[in-house]
Amino acid sequence: MKTDAGFRLSCLALLLLVSTFFLPDIPVRRTAYSVVAVLDITGSMNTRDVSDGGVAISRIEMEKRALQGLLAALPCGSKLGVGIFVEERPFLLVTPVETCGNFAPLSQMIAGIDWRMGWDSESHIAAGLLAAMGLAHGENADLLFMTDGQEMPPLAWSTPPDFSPVRGTVGGAIIGIGGNALVPIPKFDKTGRLVGVWKPGELPSETGGIFKGHEYLTAVDDPHLRSLAAMSHLAYLHLAQPGDLSGDAIPFFSARLVSGTRDMRFIPAFMALLLLALANVEGRGWRKRRLPHPGFRRSGKQVHAGNGE
Repeated sequence: MKTDAGFRLSCLALLLLVSTFFLPDIPVRRTAYSVVAVLDITGSMNTRDVSDGGVAISRIEMEKRALQGLLAALPCGSKLGVGIFVEERPFLLVTPVETCGNFAPLSQMIAGIDWRMGWDSESHIAAGLLAAMGLAHGENADLLFMTDGQEMPPLAWSTPPDFSPVRGTVGGAIIGIGGNALVPIPKFDKTGRLVGVWKPGELPSETGGIFKGHEYLTAVDDPHLRSLAAMSHLAYLHLAQPGDLSGDAIPFFSARLVSGTRDMRFIPAFMALLLLALANVEGRGWRKRRLPHPGFRRSGKQVHAGNGE
């Protein structure tokens, strides 16, 4: 019996599908990054003066959403570590781990970061940045330091921190979070319940800078953060939307070549799908060719309709 083309195509497709179980991954070299992200979770970061798609959110929520977007944008083979910042030192929640294989736990961990994890009410941004740079250097990673830049209590700028021990050893960027207009700072009691906003005279006085005479208000301190960027040799970016972080920050990270593998099974699988489609088309054509001519009928035996034989 003559084998039709559709059957042959189906057999070849089956062989290709079977080959996917035995086809090994191929070794590749790809560009990746290693980053430690430190999120400011101090009191002023609870201010809701930023937005995502027109919906008002807190500064903490903005930095978390931005970091989740960066996590999704980093190529496989990259590593991400996450820490929080309060007072004058960062605390590393997770050391840098590979992003694709650990995407779900990293994303969930970032989503769970909250201001209640803080251990102090003060915010020494300059000292915290210096410590975060040392932390990132110890992890052989670049730094992403996310903050509104508001020092509390105000810093005596006659003696700024000395960044020379870590300057040039760490790449990355400082990310400014917050609006430019001065707005009230939310106030919480010891149980975490919102009880209003801070009022004049309740916070230490500022001797200079954008908060002088308005220490009870908050805004992103761009001048201060730009100054810290210059002293630390890091880039500075003021984040307008969470989705902007990945495109804006990645160019400031150090590209690293890492070894990996690439799954090539999609090639025979796609070819098998194509062959099955062709087999289906061929099968329909074959069945159409085998159908009786409209002038034929069956009545015990085949008889030509035209001459009655």
